[in-house]
Amino acid sequence: MGMRSTSLDAYNEVKPSLGERQRQVYDAIKYLGCPTNLEISVFTKKPINQITPRTNELVKMGYVMVCEKRECSVSKKTVLSWRIR
Repeated sequence: MGMRSTSLDAYNEVKPSLGERQRQVYDAIKYLGCPTNLEISVFTKKPINQITPRTNELVKMGYVMVCEKRECSVSKKTVLSWRIR
C-alpha cells in the first residue's frame, strides 16, 4: 500500500525545513517505525552522539514524538523510542 497523498504532502512540507542530519534521522524514524536512538545510529551508520541531538531537535520542532518506552534491540536497555507526529 502506498503513501496517502496527504501524508506525502506533509512529508514534503517538513523535509525542506530540516538540515541534512535532521533529515537522515527523520527518514530513519519514518522507515523504522518506532526506533530508539541507538537503533537509528546502527541503521544510519552514524555515531550516537550525532543522533541524540538531532532527535531532540526534531522533538522540539514538533516533527517527532515519543512512541513508547521499550527494550532497545541493540543495547537491551529500556529506553524511549520515537515516531513521526
